[in-house]
Amino acid sequence: MTIEAGKTYFFTKSGNEVRAIAPTTPYRSQAMWEVERTGGASAGKRMDVPARALVTQLN
Repeated sequence: MTIEAGKTYFFTKSGNEVRAIAPTTPYRSQAMWEVERTGGASAGKRMDVPARALVTQLN
């Protein structure tokens, strides 16, 4: 799946909805993205996550 900056995704580890900001430095050959939480008490918190951990819907 292709990640696009500005779109919202779900972070599979926590289930939080996040907005993709920009690709960042790869970690151990994994593509990484800087994301920002969109809701809850920690809205606005930014973190670097693996691209493969971002999905459009939780199953």
